[in-house]
Amino acid sequence: MQEGYEAVSEEDEDSDTGCPGAPELQGVLSKWTNYIHGWQRRFIVLKDGNLSYYKSEEERGFGCRGAISLFKATIKPHEFDECRFDVSVNDCVWYLRAETPEDKQQWVEVLEAFKAESGYGSECSLKRHGSAVSLTSNNLSATSISSFKKGRGLKEKLAEMETYRDILCNQMDTLQKYFDSCVEISAKGESVGA
Repeated sequence: MQEGYEAVSEEDEDSDTGCPGAPELQGVLSKWTNYIHGWQRRFIVLKDGNLSYYKSEEERGFGCRGAISLFKATIKPHEFDECRFDVSVNDCVWYLRAETPEDKQQWVEVLEAFKAESGYGSECSLKRHGSAVSLTSNNLSATSISSFKKGRGLKEKLAEMETYRDILCNQMDTLQKYFDSCVEISAKGESVGA
């Protein structure tokens, strides 16, 4: 593993994913921005089911510049570029590039491991989302299976909305702290000048 990448295994049952050993990873990857700026180095963090990016590690305190939930994401290694992989959710696609093929492989494996751990069919996710359906029950009628599938889609959407709400609340807290510090600095400047 290249220096600058940090893999973390969360052993806390009370983490937001609700699963012990939920994978986490953070480090610098290149992210495609647009045709004018091209590939830009960004600090990427996988935590609690969200892939977030920051302009740099030093700017983490200012909040992320973007985040996507991995619950329904597709992780796809690039067909020709051995250092690139894409993460997409619906129409949102992040084009990411590691320094080496080994680093790319590590990111892809950790992201896929998270998806496998957090999949809605796993025991861990059923526990996390409070499913009323027993994992060992074989007595489901066709009607209840159909209802369960519809409910599962709703549960997935609600889980995504909760994720985005949490991200937004964190961003608002960060902005509030920033504004509070600006007020303090301004007040100190006025008292010195008086």
